[in-house]
Amino acid sequence: MENTNSTNKKDKVLQTLVNIGTVVLFIFIIVVIYKFFIVRDYSNLREDFQDKKLNKDRFENTLSNTKTIYETSLETVFGNNKRLLCNMLPSMNENTNVCKVDDEPYIIYKFPIHIIKLIDGSILAVFNDGRMYQKDKMSSTMWKGPIVNSMPQGTVPLRMVSLSTDLKTLLGVGYNNILYLKEPKELSEGGGIHLSGEWKQVPNNSNIIYVLYDNKTNFLLSIDTNGKLFTKQSFDITSDNSELTTTLNNKPILRLYYDLNGNMFFIDTKFELYKFKDTNWKTSEIRDRRGVVGDKLQDMIYDNDGKMYGIVFNPETFIAQIMKQTSTFYLSSFKPLHLLSNSDKWSTNFVMSDQDIIKCKIGSIFEYITTTANHQNDNDDDPNFAYHKEIIDSKNRLRQFCANRGSNTQNINYDNYELLSSVENNSQKIGKLKNVIQNLMVYEPEKDRIEEKYSILNK
Repeated sequence: MENTNSTNKKDKVLQTLVNIGTVVLFIFIIVVIYKFFIVRDYSNLREDFQDKKLNKDRFENTLSNTKTIYETSLETVFGNNKRLLCNMLPSMNENTNVCKVDDEPYIIYKFPIHIIKLIDGSILAVFNDGRMYQKDKMSSTMWKGPIVNSMPQGTVPLRMVSLSTDLKTLLGVGYNNILYLKEPKELSEGGGIHLSGEWKQVPNNSNIIYVLYDNKTNFLLSIDTNGKLFTKQSFDITSDNSELTTTLNNKPILRLYYDLNGNMFFIDTKFELYKFKDTNWKTSEIRDRRGVVGDKLQDMIYDNDGKMYGIVFNPETFIAQIMKQTSTFYLSSFKPLHLLSNSDKWSTNFVMSDQDIIKCKIGSIFEYITTTANHQNDNDDDPNFAYHKEIIDSKNRLRQFCANRGSNTQNINYDNYELLSSVENNSQKIGKLKNVIQNLMVYEPEKDRIEEKYSILNK
């Protein structure tokens, strides 16, 4: 009997220990999952997140031996802010997430340095670590990434990404100043952009820092490492380059963009935004900046409401931050998103379609338009989309009407005196004719009937 009681006591103690051990093991597993999976993944998806782990990635022989106009401009404008410079450029040492300033280590904040919109409405960005990240829409705060095969050769950080005119072929410029592309998915795989595909070097495209397409010729334009403009000789992006003569007067530039009307913007070496006066920008003068010097821009992209999102330098926080304009004027100031109302931040005022936004960013979408011209867009069955599309088309027709008559609807700074004089003369002639007609109709028996039929005579 005593042996039985003793055995039962031992069994109870053993069972208690097993239960305690199970609970401890369960808690340990939960902690491990939370620490190494949930926390890590959540942090990596946050915009402007801090990555506190020390990666051992080595980027060997990825940078050009000589500084480009971009790096030189960064040092000239922000040379006194070593932490900002350190955050802006991908690290080539072992600890890619640590910035050392005067031997003091700082965690590098990760943030976008170049953004584009894809045809599905999602946002694709190159971060300051040289890798690609994606989010569903601009209003989302969560970034997915880094995307697999972000970097060419697995070791070359990206400066920027863009799209070919088919909106399926991805283009990228690395920090070795070479152009790469990702071919679209096979039709058997559904076609479309292959974000995780392998980068392939594009022949005859080296010593460049930026690319977009000419909206007139559809030829690829590039900015070289000295800030000079070049154009391809044909639509073939492997064709020879020739230097493009413009009115920039040897003024080096860093970025190029279009607006909805086909006017060209550029960012100069002080990271300030300028605009050419005419749509024929290659022969056009540059508009003078008015007012105080504006925000320092790393990159920009339009929103559907016609305002710009800008990646704006924030030296006080050592980062470049996504902000938005307060109005549609191109020199309008940018404000951090958290300081804007929801209506200003995520406006539903539909002025530009996604196609418009992409075209302004990359220059041309003619292959996409040609391919889809004879196919019904899925959105055509959406009354709301059709309504906004009709508004956009009407505005575009109005802009073109005004442009053909020497007027600029975006920025009216002058009058076309020849046109105004012609209108005034015609108005005077019409007035004289109406006076003659009215004098003749004084004794006309059918006067009332005629005036009722031709109401213009009463105006």
